[in-house]
Amino acid sequence: MDNKEALKVIDSMMWTKKASIFLLLLDYALRNFDSASGTQEKCQEAVDRCWLWLSDRGVSADELAYYLDSEEMQSGPLAEENFASESVEQNSLILILLVIGFFANKAYKVAGLQEQMSESICEADESSAVYIVDYIGRVGLSGVLSVYLSAKAEL
Repeated sequence: MDNKEALKVIDSMMWTKKASIFLLLLDYALRNFDSASGTQEKCQEAVDRCWLWLSDRGVSADELAYYLDSEEMQSGPLAEENFASESVEQNSLILILLVIGFFANKAYKVAGLQEQMSESICEADESSAVYIVDYIGRVGLSGVLSVYLSAKAEL
């Protein structure tokens, strides 16, 4: 399934289904980091918070946005500059951050706090799925995405 076909299926899904698929794919993307690295730990923490938000809204929008908006994160373990340009690690990090932004955007909207979104969170709306799918391909997970989309389409 190419990106265009995948996006067509994703765009037809309810938000919670596409969000769940994106999170399931992040479990694979997390494997692209050294398990002892600060980046892997912070990414895992962020993914866990996204799952928590999805399951019971137990995390605030600000807590999700922290991973994208905090200076500590931008110059710390979640800085793209920590990895070689276009490397699997850097592309995995970008994919994870895109999905976290996707969740933070929805969390702000659900809470009625759209006016508090940073520019990066504001841009991570439904239209960001095209970038998420692109980075899924860049980290070699297009086949896994196709399996998930085929399984969801059959349900």
